[in-house]
Amino acid sequence: MMLAFVGGCGKPSQMPVAEHWDRYIEPFGSDGRGLRWRPAVCEGFDLRPDFATLDEASLIRFLQQQSYTVQVERQQVDPKQPALTFLFVAVPGAKTIPLRVAILPTPDAAGASLYDALIARGRGFWGFRRGNLAVLGPVGSREEDLEFAAKSKLACWGSLTVADGDDVVVVAGGYADP
Repeated sequence: MMLAFVGGCGKPSQMPVAEHWDRYIEPFGSDGRGLRWRPAVCEGFDLRPDFATLDEASLIRFLQQQSYTVQVERQQVDPKQPALTFLFVAVPGAKTIPLRVAILPTPDAAGASLYDALIARGRGFWGFRRGNLAVLGPVGSREEDLEFAAKSKLACWGSLTVADGDDVVVVAGGYADP
């Protein structure tokens, strides 16, 4: 078994190997350093903001519609906080991807929670937000994270955010919350 280590952080990747990540992304911005999904990634998906109060069931339904098998596990990490929900997404021919889902009271709280989690963990971690849900993905290379988000269509379900050193970067062109 070969372990891939993520860009200088020394953590083994938990993501499927990226083979064609550049098919899904294009440079963006005046300096070309930003990231944007190619229009074909989310073609046919409704990218309008979702103002409903969400729980993990909406994400599970979306993943199942994309033909993924999802196993759910709830864990009480802090007795003063709501239980976290972990979704284990079976990827055919690859690893099972663990997603940590936090159900927060507001979209702003979800955005802040995702930002804080990514900053605390650092380069190689990624997540996405839709409404009041913040979802943290496992460590992987940027290419692995982008390819998985594109293939699974999670880029079309929530705003993908990747940790980039001391900051986070939102990938444009897919779903976006206001």
